[in-house]
Amino acid sequence: MINAYTPQISSLDDDAFMVPQGAPALFSAPEPELPEVPEQPVYEPGSVEARLQQIEGFNEHLSGMVESLVDTILHVRNHDVQKLQSRVDELEQQLHLERCNRDLAEVSRVHPKERIVVFVGGTYFGDNVKYAWLAAQAQARALEAQVWFLPFNAEQEQQVKSIGGQCLPHTHNDWSAEHLHIALSAAVAVISDHLLGANPYAAALLAGARQVQMWHGVSIKEIGYRNLGPLKGMSPQFARVLRTCGPFSRFVGTATHQEAEWRRWFAFDGYAPIGYARNDVLHREPKGHDLVNVDLDAYRRAQDFQKRGKRVYLYAPTFRDANRGQWILKAGLERIARAIADAGDCLIVNMHPVEQPQVPEIAKVLPNVTFVKPRTDVYPLLTQTSALITDYSSIMFDYLHLDRPVMLFRPDHEAYTTRSRKLFDAKLSTPPGPVVTSAQALVDLLGKSENGASVRARQGLLEHLFEQRDGGSADRLVSVVAEELALAVPAAKKETR
Repeated sequence: MINAYTPQISSLDDDAFMVPQGAPALFSAPEPELPEVPEQPVYEPGSVEARLQQIEGFNEHLSGMVESLVDTILHVRNHDVQKLQSRVDELEQQLHLERCNRDLAEVSRVHPKERIVVFVGGTYFGDNVKYAWLAAQAQARALEAQVWFLPFNAEQEQQVKSIGGQCLPHTHNDWSAEHLHIALSAAVAVISDHLLGANPYAAALLAGARQVQMWHGVSIKEIGYRNLGPLKGMSPQFARVLRTCGPFSRFVGTATHQEAEWRRWFAFDGYAPIGYARNDVLHREPKGHDLVNVDLDAYRRAQDFQKRGKRVYLYAPTFRDANRGQWILKAGLERIARAIADAGDCLIVNMHPVEQPQVPEIAKVLPNVTFVKPRTDVYPLLTQTSALITDYSSIMFDYLHLDRPVMLFRPDHEAYTTRSRKLFDAKLSTPPGPVVTSAQALVDLLGKSENGASVRARQGLLEHLFEQRDGGSADRLVSVVAEELALAVPAAKKETR
């Protein structure tokens, strides 16, 4: 019988010798000849020769250490040089951007304007911009203008295009000469936040347009020019925020008497107390394009509980500058969620966009809580809720349009007002609902009927803060845009490209 062959790998080379299993090798590899190492002489301990031998050995060891140290220093230096070069490249890019934007802003101011309106998207497709743009797009023919949308990201670009909107590329690297012409020719730009979008050239390209600032809510926080800190903490980013507080051609508000308040925070020429476009959906049953970029899972879950006669609580706090995301767990959200679940009701949590990146970690601790998907439009969802729990967020004022209970849960009031934001809540002499500072106090409120005083306070605040309560704010915004177009482009130049 023939034995199977298996390879035997020599320690000296990579050749495999095929040797039958169980049989002696037919031949073997020759043993390698090793170089002869001269024997080191042995000297008497303490003798001169022995001491010289030790010194020579130490010198060889020291030489090796020096070589190793030199190699390490060279490596560190090379690494530092790479870091320095990277930083130089970054600074060159920033300088390039600053130079371009400085000149592009001047170009935009002198560039001939056409009847082009650009709506600038925020970090998600929603808020006032979404509903104002939808109205303007529907009335573009009557406006005799091109209506464009400048998206924040690829998702927003896809959402706008999916409903037939004209959309500029979300990344400036994809802009063509025609896109550049559209931006420089825009007569009006409509925004609802600081103009600090993902496109680093946007503010400069639209510098010559008449800007309509819709802002994103009635505020009880100090914002804009009144949200300052020590000069030693100034940063380029914060300086840009201040720089984008105006001037605006028109500022949109909700009541005539609020104009002086807004002028504390922003610079603008005209004031338009026409109401917020995002509140229109609270005066109708959401449908069609209203539901674009809405968390339909949360929306349908709320509908289901409502149909079964259960309560749906929406908890929508504002963000914290310190302990982002973690403060909500310390506040006792788990206890609140348990109490609502035990009653058979539903709790939906909508974190502020600034803190939404922390939702996955928070959700691990609260698996039975429904969190609204990040960067989605929450306003249609408001119509499917029974009550609102919030703290300092402007959503408390929007919710007044629904005439439903509002509870203010402020578990970290002192920390918030000292570490996050100063409040400007003198206008809230009577809040829209009870104010509590502990989770247990909030639990004790759940399910209880409102008293007449809270109902009257809520309704009085709605009338005081919102002169327009008819669901027509988006249409009024389109009228404001038409007025701004008329100022920017004389009647003789109405023709569009």
